[in-house]
Amino acid sequence: MDNSLRLIDILLFDGLNILDVAGPVQAFSSSNADGPERYRLRFVSADGKGVLSSCGLRLQADARATLDGTQDLLVPGGQGVDRALQDTRILDILAGWPSKGGNRRVLSICSGALILASAGLLKGKNATTHWRRAAQAHQQFPEVHWATEALYHIDGNVMTSAGVASGIDLALEIIRRDHGNAVALSVARELVVYLKRSGGQNQFTDLLEAQFSSDRELGRLVDALQDNPGADWTLETMADTAGLTPRTLSRRFSASSGLTPVKYLERYRLKRAADVLAGGAPVGSAIRVSGFSDFQQMQRAFKRHLNTTVGEYRDKFADT
Repeated sequence: MDNSLRLIDILLFDGLNILDVAGPVQAFSSSNADGPERYRLRFVSADGKGVLSSCGLRLQADARATLDGTQDLLVPGGQGVDRALQDTRILDILAGWPSKGGNRRVLSICSGALILASAGLLKGKNATTHWRRAAQAHQQFPEVHWATEALYHIDGNVMTSAGVASGIDLALEIIRRDHGNAVALSVARELVVYLKRSGGQNQFTDLLEAQFSSDRELGRLVDALQDNPGADWTLETMADTAGLTPRTLSRRFSASSGLTPVKYLERYRLKRAADVLAGGAPVGSAIRVSGFSDFQQMQRAFKRHLNTTVGEYRDKFADT
């Protein structure tokens, strides 16, 4: 751990996503609340002037971005990334970053990784970006080892994250490495987020598709499953809740989410269990909250869908 003060510049540009800035910045700032100053933040832009975010909120820069006077540089994403990719002032600043040496780090949030790649900072490195930018990333920057399933990647002093919320995930991991589990956990509790979130950015997208189905009968069933995942659900009781025949329910549910209703319930239970375990809760709590009937049923689900055991999962993700 390095308990010394870190100086972080946040690079601002027109069209950035405000949450790409606010999320990690708040995490770093919150770490200063219960002790010595751990991170000092400064907002910079290519010309030292303010910028207009994609949501219309204007942000004021503290200074013009340079290669001097700071240790870490945070690069957000957003709709303005495509313009930033053509801004030689930004690319020159980033390209010169490694030349200063030392333990300087560069962080990207969401599509900000494309800016790092354009400046040559990701060549030969493992990196991630927002899933909507995956095809563009692979096509424009084939020299980067893109792994867009991951929430974040740390490859030496270059750190990339997948999207808005995963920017907080990355910030928490940096805080943990810099100042230990206790500080990072304190920040996570303050922000009411998990210290380590499970899975990847596409891990449970089929659950989201089912949750936001426009089918009224399916929506009624999904609400019931989530309200009481531990009930003695069968295909027949699910069909009764939806007001459909078992055959019609299976056909419409599969068409909507790509899952059968029974498989959806198992994956929903798995997601709840994984999140609880990642938050550091004991196995018994995960069984109770998720609705699995017992440990063996939960263990089989972890092996089947995540290719790991419950114990291995807790060792990897939980703050124990």
